[in-house]
Amino acid sequence: LPQGERIYSVDVFGAKADGVTDSTKAIQTAIDEASKNGGTVKFDKGVYLTGALFIKSNVNFRVDEGVTLLASHDESLYPRKPTRIAGIEMTWLSAMINVENAQNVRITGKGIIDGNGKKWWDKYWALRKEYEPKGLRWASDYDAERVRLMLVSNSKDVSVENVSLKRSGFWTVQILYSEFVTVDGIKISDNGGPSTDGVDVDSSRYVLIQNTDIDNNDDDICLKAGRDFDGLRVNRPTEYIFIRDNIIRRGAGIISIGSETSGGIRHVVALNNRGIGTGNAVRLKSAKTRGGFIRDVLVRGLKLE
Repeated sequence: LPQGERIYSVDVFGAKADGVTDSTKAIQTAIDEASKNGGTVKFDKGVYLTGALFIKSNVNFRVDEGVTLLASHDESLYPRKPTRIAGIEMTWLSAMINVENAQNVRITGKGIIDGNGKKWWDKYWALRKEYEPKGLRWASDYDAERVRLMLVSNSKDVSVENVSLKRSGFWTVQILYSEFVTVDGIKISDNGGPSTDGVDVDSSRYVLIQNTDIDNNDDDICLKAGRDFDGLRVNRPTEYIFIRDNIIRRGAGIISIGSETSGGIRHVVALNNRGIGTGNAVRLKSAKTRGGFIRDVLVRGLKLE
């Protein structure tokens, strides 16, 4: 965990808690300063409008109760960067909250991070309506660029704790090419849009997901490892995953594995998870031509209501 003791208030750097002023630059400046020697970035109570933020090494990013970070609809505030979307590497809009190439990062507090996602849900449905008659439904996922709520990419020793995440434009939490990541006690809600997965573990290892409460419109906790030719090229498995004591409400699966399996998925333990009205309990899915493997998966203490 980050060790620095100094507190960096975003309001000192010019952020405004009025829900209208773009506070992206001010918040990012506070993060950059905190990263230099380690420390905590904090917010006064209120609503902060922001674009993409990049949480750097040795930063404790604290969103306390009474604080809401609200995603701006200005897509210029989400720089397009190399990433992986639904199993294929490509350039896409940045997430709202990004942890990239970082170590010793903590995102915590009982506040709200609101992806303000309806703009991107509508964007997807409009493109899907155009693509489906052409037999291109699958391409809608890639061509309708949507803002993820949180991305942890190429990072190590990252903890996401207790925050409430809502209305994500696309996947809510994506853990990509990372290791030693803990997701503990978060709440995901109001995800009524398409592809609003809860927590996606994507070609990552040593990940703990526990004590979460997830209610969304697609896979709830999902393990992925690349799609088709590109997943075989990257060839990075998802492995050593521990999933315990979670409450899953709506969604396509308490635990979903796939359909991106090309890099392989193994060494998964899921204990004492509870589903309330969830579409599936344990869902293993792939395509016949996708390649990869699913092996060594232990599920115990599953309760379905």
